[in-house]
Amino acid sequence: MTSCRAGMPERSRQPGLRDWLGDAPFPWPAASTLDDGATVVACYAVQAAQTGYTRQDKPYLRLKLSDMYGVIEARVWDDAERLEAVAQPGAFVGVRGRVESYQGTRQINVEGLDAVRVEPEELELFMPRSPRDADVMNTELVALIRSVSDVPLRTLLRKLLGADTGTGRWFRKAPAATMHHHACVGGLLEHTLSVTTICDFLATHYGELVDRDLLIAGALLHDIGKIQEIALDAGFPYTDAGRLLGHILLGLRIVEDAGRQVKDLTPQRLQLVLHLIASHQGRYEWQSPREPRTLEALLLHHVDDTDAKMFQAMALVGGVDGGWTAYDRSFGRDFLRHDGNGGHDDAPPQDPTGRPDPDTLSLFE
Repeated sequence: MTSCRAGMPERSRQPGLRDWLGDAPFPWPAASTLDDGATVVACYAVQAAQTGYTRQDKPYLRLKLSDMYGVIEARVWDDAERLEAVAQPGAFVGVRGRVESYQGTRQINVEGLDAVRVEPEELELFMPRSPRDADVMNTELVALIRSVSDVPLRTLLRKLLGADTGTGRWFRKAPAATMHHHACVGGLLEHTLSVTTICDFLATHYGELVDRDLLIAGALLHDIGKIQEIALDAGFPYTDAGRLLGHILLGLRIVEDAGRQVKDLTPQRLQLVLHLIASHQGRYEWQSPREPRTLEALLLHHVDDTDAKMFQAMALVGGVDGGWTAYDRSFGRDFLRHDGNGGHDDAPPQDPTGRPDPDTLSLFE
């Protein structure tokens, strides 16, 4: 991440974070908490960068930046051609600029940008974290594992998710995705707890035909392959194994290897757990190796899909004070944040057909 790139200053010549920040606060405040027009002096990891052109054919940069607080977009209007070499994806940069709102979304108008040097122990400053308390989530995880009455399944869960195990430690830190939903340190645990809690409710709701212990085990383990798929590094890049195999195949391997070492866990019972992992994406066109063929697998797929989509939609709606969100490509629509009384007084979206203005679409959705 911190190796030099073409056109960038050599790492040894780059200022450290504290040197670059000077008298500005360390760590810096979240840009999203600042008022419009407020000055930003902060450091970020560059997740994405693309050159655009104004109507006067002047180049500018569109940046997607991340730090411990999350992701924010930025624009570089001046000296874009020179700074393009500095603001490459994977680079760390110090940014001076001002906060502004554009179509209800905060972004940074960059006035100055420099390469900065980041030490290994400082990487956590560039990775957003789950807003949920880590100790509280750990307590919930332990309670869910303890609630499984099937002793071999409970043993499997403790073997893989126990706080003193290698997989368990990574499971508590890993992101659930590189973008869109729960893309943060602790995001995998946050997402897994949400999915499992809903599955627990549905197991009770639908009654004895649903194997509650099997469903809870599958829900807790369905995304475990992500501890090997996504690197715990700024921008959460995919690992080689993640690119070549994906989290489902990686998860199947992790659980199958551990399951074979659990006394009294029959091959048939382990196979049902593996089916939950193999089918949780639900559809072949969604890169699912299998479609759900058990009641537990069907429930898990729909809960997993709903939780991911709701997280993403809530982030969109929560990002506006009221009215319509920006058009979102993944949903193919925008959303209304209403006043809670069934109405909204603002004007409808500008284009009544629902088609977005191509000039306003984010390149990073």
